[in-house]
Amino acid sequence: MIRSARGTPAIRARAVIALAACATLAACTRNPYDDAIWYWAPEPGSTLVPRVQSGPRSLAMFRGDNGAPLDWNALSNGIRWADIVVVGEQHDDANAHGVQQAIVDEAFAMWPGSAVSLEMLERNEQPIVDAYLNDQITMTEFIDRTESRDWATKGSWEKFYQPVIDSAKAAHAPVIAANAPRAYVRRARTEGYAALKALPPEEQAMFSIPQRDPPDSYRARFKALMSDNGAHAVDEEKLDEVLRSQRLWDATMADSMVRAYQAAPTDAKIIHLVGQFHSENDGGLISEIQARAPFANVLTVTVQRGETLALRDEDKGKADVVIYGVNQAPAWRNFEAVKETAKPLPAAAAEAVIPTWGFAY
Repeated sequence: MIRSARGTPAIRARAVIALAACATLAACTRNPYDDAIWYWAPEPGSTLVPRVQSGPRSLAMFRGDNGAPLDWNALSNGIRWADIVVVGEQHDDANAHGVQQAIVDEAFAMWPGSAVSLEMLERNEQPIVDAYLNDQITMTEFIDRTESRDWATKGSWEKFYQPVIDSAKAAHAPVIAANAPRAYVRRARTEGYAALKALPPEEQAMFSIPQRDPPDSYRARFKALMSDNGAHAVDEEKLDEVLRSQRLWDATMADSMVRAYQAAPTDAKIIHLVGQFHSENDGGLISEIQARAPFANVLTVTVQRGETLALRDEDKGKADVVIYGVNQAPAWRNFEAVKETAKPLPAAAAEAVIPTWGFAY
């Protein structure tokens, strides 16, 4: 099969025509559930919630819109449908990193030319990343030069992120240092976007200015985060200054992903690893991807802590796929204790809860 690069002049021309048609129809959607070319679960009840939940492929996972149970096969189908897969993590959650590793490994194995993109690396560090991938520097030099060793928690890089980098290296896959350098993020907060636009081209290449306002809920969630859910007052002007920094991160990561997507071979996937606040509820990161690539298929995944038999109310709508990562290592748990804390399942779904993982038929 001949594999062609995305983003050729002919493809871009068709995209412009399609964009005009989309505008005529008033709205475009990135919702994977509306696309008939792939299926989450062919039959109601055919996907089972595992009674024993252990990562990464046997965790409880659900559609984010209606709570329908999913299994790894359904998630894999979602990745097949997608051009860009955004996986939201809690930075210190080992289960989330296990899910990310499994998704990245599957993408490299199934779709040649796929790339991994990281919030944790900044654009000015791309030469360091490439030097490591090309065996020009050691792992220790790579970690030291990017100052990544304790990125999330003490020693977190070698535990959580280096295995992803090494998987890419083994697969001869690109690693994208997606984020904006801290100096420009700080200037976005203190000086605003106009000051950044006045910088010389070589500096502007290090970041991207937001192109689309995120949903109103994004600012509301950010305010809740900054105020510790209302525990203390927040200066609204200061809040917007910090939010400018947040949005510069979103825009730069989105631009990095979209450029990689446009240059990638047909069927290749861009897997982006990011703190889940950026991606949940179609937040700022997703808005910026849509602004730059309105016809890219974007699949969002979020990994929440805990164990459950059904989608929790507070997690509805956070992502296309919501996965729960248990915090305990033992394989066998006291199922009665789990039932006491889990939300009741609908009758049809309750019949599907068994001790082993099921499959979508």
